[in-house]
Amino acid sequence: MNEFIQGAWGAMQDGGVIMIALALLSLLLYRSAFGTLLFVKRAKFDLGSLQRDLKVDPFILEESIDQSRREFEDLVKRQIIFIAMLAAAAPLLGLLGTVEGMLETFHSLSQRVEEETARRVSSGVSLALVTTQAGLLVAIPALFVIQLIKREAKKRQQQLAHAQLLARRGEMPNS
Repeated sequence: MNEFIQGAWGAMQDGGVIMIALALLSLLLYRSAFGTLLFVKRAKFDLGSLQRDLKVDPFILEESIDQSRREFEDLVKRQIIFIAMLAAAAPLLGLLGTVEGMLETFHSLSQRVEEETARRVSSGVSLALVTTQAGLLVAIPALFVIQLIKREAKKRQQQLAHAQLLARRGEMPNS
């Protein structure tokens, strides 16, 4: 574990400012993604008790379910768009680090001092590779989390659609 932490710290140092930006982006991305996933998984729509407690007309209950479904769908859709935008930004930040590293490498090659040139070239190549790798490591798992959120949201929407159908028939939905 200690070697992993040392390796990660070394990568952060090699990647410079771009790695700090990627780390902050990663925190925001995964906080939003897992927060949305928990929201979707824990979403409960106890419409049966609403109908029993308030003696709601089936038509009003159906409209209420439809409104809840639309609001839920809109909220989740906005969150998914935000999370996908953050996931798309990660490889672009990695690419920015690649460009920065290659510029540093080419600048080093133009220098005349041999020992310094070799060190600066390896530093530039390291920056290029580390930031590219980090950008991909942030983005790729996020794509899987987005699909998981979509799948869970679809389950909840199907539950609401079923409840809406039951309300239309005048039956009491229980979820």
